[in-house]
Amino acid sequence: MRAQTPQLTWEQQDSRPGLEPYIGYLRVSTWREEKISPELQRTAIEAWARRTGRRIVAWIVDLDMTGRNFKRKIMKGIEAVERREANGIAVWKYNRFGRNDLGIAINLARLEKIGGQLQSATEEIDASTAVGKFNRSILFDLAVFESDRAGEQWKEAHAHRRALQLPATGRPRFGYIWHPRRIPDLDRPGEWKLQEEWYQVDEPHAPYVDNAYERKVNGTGFNNLVHWYNGLGFRTSRGGLWYVSSLSRYMDSGFAAGLLRIHDPDCKCAFTENNGCVNNRWVYIPGAHEPLIAWDLWEAYLEHRQETKKTPPRARKATYTLTGLTAHALCRHHLSHASDSDGAGKSTPGHYLVCGQHKHGRRQICPTNINARRVDVEEEVRRWLEREAAAGIDAAPATEPAPAVVNERAAAARERAHLQAELSKIEKALDRLVTDYALDPDKYPDDSFARVRDQFTSKKTSLTAALSKIAEVESAPTAEDFHPIVVGLAQEWDTILVQEKNALLKQIVRRVAVGYADDGKKRNRGIVVEVHAVWKPDPWAPKEICRGPFGTRPHWSPDDLWKRPAVSDNALVALAS
Repeated sequence: MRAQTPQLTWEQQDSRPGLEPYIGYLRVSTWREEKISPELQRTAIEAWARRTGRRIVAWIVDLDMTGRNFKRKIMKGIEAVERREANGIAVWKYNRFGRNDLGIAINLARLEKIGGQLQSATEEIDASTAVGKFNRSILFDLAVFESDRAGEQWKEAHAHRRALQLPATGRPRFGYIWHPRRIPDLDRPGEWKLQEEWYQVDEPHAPYVDNAYERKVNGTGFNNLVHWYNGLGFRTSRGGLWYVSSLSRYMDSGFAAGLLRIHDPDCKCAFTENNGCVNNRWVYIPGAHEPLIAWDLWEAYLEHRQETKKTPPRARKATYTLTGLTAHALCRHHLSHASDSDGAGKSTPGHYLVCGQHKHGRRQICPTNINARRVDVEEEVRRWLEREAAAGIDAAPATEPAPAVVNERAAAARERAHLQAELSKIEKALDRLVTDYALDPDKYPDDSFARVRDQFTSKKTSLTAALSKIAEVESAPTAEDFHPIVVGLAQEWDTILVQEKNALLKQIVRRVAVGYADDGKKRNRGIVVEVHAVWKPDPWAPKEICRGPFGTRPHWSPDDLWKRPAVSDNALVALAS
């Protein structure tokens, strides 16, 4: 039988008969000026119920919740009205229902569609008339305006804190002792005093932060790290247990590396602290606090995270030597391991490599499948190690790197010096501006300081992002960097475990492309295996092309889609149309 929909848990019921049932909703905002006590809201709603002949059959309370979204308990009340358990929802003021245009319109329409009502205890309006509906819309618009105004004030406060190289929201961080700006005055009980806000390294916890990053880079999963932290008795900055989501969010923030992660100023999404960035665009800027981990460890962690995200979950623990590395040379989609049966009921797991696109019926993208024996492909990779990689690296001169690499790195070094000089100027100018404003705030017009400060902050963010790209060029790998791995792997191929071979191969190989020796339509000429090394330019890297009216973007017909590099289904539909 189908499970019944869980009913609303009534916090308090009023069973007086003959009165119209309503649900009372109380919300206390996160905006400090609007922290109207729940008791005051409840008293007003109860008075309205007695005055109008209604009865409150349940109370829903959202403490310290914003009205800018509807990820709140109010949705339970709407569902209860839809189940005919109440005739409507009563709020203290209409702005308690919400402060988001789209959310208000959708949920109010949902409520009124089944005959429910939204009533305000202090703003009694008959929304069944045109005038009443118009007045209610004005009150909702005013609530949205007040929310937007408050949001702009928060943005200004966050920008000011970023200029001081402090996190947007001051609160404790694991591995640090937070010294807030506002602290109790011990000499004057009940009063407060101000001090400089800063983060001090928590010496007992700092080594465990560094160790966590090292373990993660070496392949330890977040789940194991969470058990390790909780087993040691460590708790989050809010005093709760660690979970995979909280630990990954903490480590990805870069705070332990002395950085602040902020929303990309160039991203035009409707970003808020509660909703996040739909495009997942973030940039890192320097913070004023002391880092707990070395910069090279942070870069290794970022690279590890990028590689992990690109690797399917089942490929993170290798079953075969080339798990997660093989791709079809025709459609550039990954190859799956398929079993082989001898017809007598005996199966050999992972005997063949087949194209995942063709296997799942996407024949328009990959019209021709491939069946390559796994042991043959693995043997070709081994020969590549011995013939191309090991021999090539041994023969390469140790003191004279490739000229192209030298020139590229030299140009990157010169560009980095220029950008660092510009960044230093911006930081000094920003420090002078903030210091001068702190000493004499009346010296600047109301909007001049914020405008100039934002210009400096935006320029600083752009320079930091440019420096990060330059660092990628300077740290680009060379063949010599992988000499020990390649030689050791070639020598110990028969003695090390499959998981170890896979892990080492992922450090030196981008992918192993497998295809037929002809046009893909005949199978009697054998297979061709091409190994793409990480120290060489990626032959499958997407090319930057002009997409303007006179650009170089090729025009693809539906019949030619299979010739294109692998793309998403949505992109293929758009191209075909």
